[in-house]
Order: sequence, then structure tokens, then C-alpha cells
Amino acid sequence: MKNKLTYNLGLKLLSVFIAFALWLIVVNYDDPTISNTYSGIQVEIINQDALNDQGKVYEILNNTDIINVTVTGPRSVIDSLRKENIRAIADMQELTLMDTVGIQLSTDKNFDQLDTIKGDHIAVELNIENLRSSHFPINLVQNGQPAEGYIVGDIASNQNTVRVSGAESVVSSVVRAECTVNVNGRSSDITTSSEIRLYDSNNQLVEHPSLQLNISSVNITAEILLTKEVPVIYQYSGIPLDGYVVEEPLTADYETVVIAGKTNVLEGIPFIEVPATAINVMDKDESYIESVDLGRCLPDGVRFADPSFDGMSAVNVNLIKLVMRSLNVPVNNLSVINLPDGYQAEVLLGDGEGTQNATLHIITEGVTEAYEGVNGVGVHGTMDISSYLDQEDGHKLTPGTYRMEIIFNLPEGIKTTTTYYADVRITEETD
Repeated sequence: MKNKLTYNLGLKLLSVFIAFALWLIVVNYDDPTISNTYSGIQVEIINQDALNDQGKVYEILNNTDIINVTVTGPRSVIDSLRKENIRAIADMQELTLMDTVGIQLSTDKNFDQLDTIKGDHIAVELNIENLRSSHFPINLVQNGQPAEGYIVGDIASNQNTVRVSGAESVVSSVVRAECTVNVNGRSSDITTSSEIRLYDSNNQLVEHPSLQLNISSVNITAEILLTKEVPVIYQYSGIPLDGYVVEEPLTADYETVVIAGKTNVLEGIPFIEVPATAINVMDKDESYIESVDLGRCLPDGVRFADPSFDGMSAVNVNLIKLVMRSLNVPVNNLSVINLPDGYQAEVLLGDGEGTQNATLHIITEGVTEAYEGVNGVGVHGTMDISSYLDQEDGHKLTPGTYRMEIIFNLPEGIKTTTTYYADVRITEETD
């Protein structure tokens, strides 16, 4: 049996090869009809202006602009075709009342040799709407936070509005246009480009094939400002009614504020000063609260670091009623200062006699708290020879009696109601 199978093996193999070759020749000579299917063919929409001219826009439904195409024809023709040779066209001028457009199929080679060409559906389904255009302001939004000790200042763009066109139902859903700038960790100014995004009332991104924007992005600049905490100094003007004084220093809601600006500007600002004209106590006799706008006190190029702070500060203006008290100051507590060498001085009573054990009765006024522990024995007064001579236009000191003003060392909050003088006898020292 084995010998029969292997007998003349070469001739047998040659016979098989010749038979196969003859079959190929016959098949190719006959060129039989075959079919082939091409998937994912994009339908080309033409003459869209016909719809746009009517103020309409369309949306393709159910992905009907993507089709599968089957072609039938001779093998030699079908084998020569590729997906790129298939053309599917939908002409908007042939729009039906059912809002569909028929699909015309063809190939760009050997089309007349095909038996058939068919798609898995014959029309593109459309949703037709009125065209609408609206303008929206472009909101500039920061993303992230700058480096510690810095804030974001002004954010500006080269465009303020965007025109949005498209299907009426889609454009009507848009409530805002927005561009973002990333400031995270930044300590210097930013210049960048940002894409415009549209959002609806639910804060959802609005995207639709029919939407068209006249600009797609804007150029944005963002200031990054240094911050600094500084004290606020409150000044006042005017004189309250007789018998009253202003309690100092003035207190307020904001004793310090955090300001922001460029580094070179902030370096020259040690504090914020409220001018005296902002708080006027003229003829006041009751405490009150004055509202002051600190924003008016900021130098150019400086702002508050907290954008929610309106700059208003309530200042407490406390008026205190003065009390009057008399103090008996021992004349021995009076001294003459800045006496030139070679001279001696003696304080005299009004009759020119010595002042041993005498007292000077002075009237003072001040706040009640200031008088605690104060009596005449602890009060001292001085008469300054240098000041006296300066007032006399450099008069040279000579022996004699001079009437000089007494300066008392009264506690803060207490002052004399009038000016007091004493006679001072100046004599030359004797050896």
C-alpha cells in the first residue's frame, strides 16, 4: 500500500500544481461577481448654505452621517477599491419635509463597472432649529492660590465679550462664558492664553456641534501682589467743648490692616494714617463713633488684601469730662536750670522775701484717673534761664531780679489752667 502512494510521487505533485494553476486561470478568465463591505464611511454634507440662508442650523441625529457601504461587481473591480474610494454625499438642497437628506453613493474609480453600491441606511436624519446668536461677557476666573504672602490683583484680558451662534435651544441654555488662569504657587505676574468655555445654569459645560464662537480663546494677564500687615494711626482735629478732652489714642475696629501691592511700593509704607480732617471733635461734649473710610487713606498702587473688606472702620471717639483741682506746691520744689557758671539764683515770694517753707497754690484740670496719687508735694517746677534769655533775643544775663515762667512736671492728663510765674534773684557767686 505504501509503495502505491509513493510511486511516481513527483509526477503526482506536478499534476496537483498544474490542476490548481488551470483553476486560477479559469477563475480569473471568468472574473466572477463578488461583494465587499466598507465600514465607517463619513457622509459629506454639501450645500449647507441653503439652510443657513434661511436662518436655520441642523444637528445630525443618531450618527446617521456614518454608514457602512457594500459594493458588488467583478472581482477585478472590487479588489481595486479601497475605503478611501467610496464617496457618500448628502445634498442639503434635497432636504425633505421629514428633515432627512438622501445619501448619494459613488466611487472615484471604476464606478461604472460596479453592479451595485448600497449603504446600511439611505438618509441622514436631522434636527432643524432656528439659528440664534448671543453675546456673553467673558468671566475671568483664577484657578488655585498664589504663593503664601501673595494675592491675585487685577485680572484682565484682550477681549471682554464673545459672540455665540448655534441652535436656538443650545444657545439659550448658555448662561455664562468663562476663562480660567492658573495662579497656583505663583509669586510674579502671569501672561497666558485661555480657552473660552460655556456653562449652563447647572454649571455644566455646554458643548454642541452647532455652536460657533467668534473667538475661541483670549489673552489674560494676572497681577500677583505682595501682602503686608501695617498699623492704622487715627488722627483727629478740632477742640471739644470747654471742660472736655479726647481720650487718646483713639481706638477702632481695625487697629491694623493687611494691604497688597508691588514689593517696591509696600517697602515704603510703614503704616496707614487717617488724616485729622476725617474726625472732627470741635465743640463735642459726648462720646461717639465715627465711621472712617480707610480706602481713601491708601497710597496709589495699594489695595486691601481681602477683596471682601469695604475699608470702613468704626472709630471710638471718647470724650472725657475734666475735673479741676488745686495743688499746693512747695516753693522749695521750684528750681532754676541752665544757670551759667559764676552765678547763683534764689526764688522769691511776691514781696521779694525768701521762700523758706512757702507754698505756691496752683489750679489744675485733668481727667479723674490721672489725679490718683497726685498731690502738690510731689509736683516740681523749673525755670529755664536759657529759654528765658532766648525769648529776650539773646539778652546777656546780669545780676538782678527776673520774672520767669514756671514749667510744672504734672502727670499726663493734667495741666494748669493758667500760666504761673516766679521772681528769680540772680547774683554773682562770691569766693
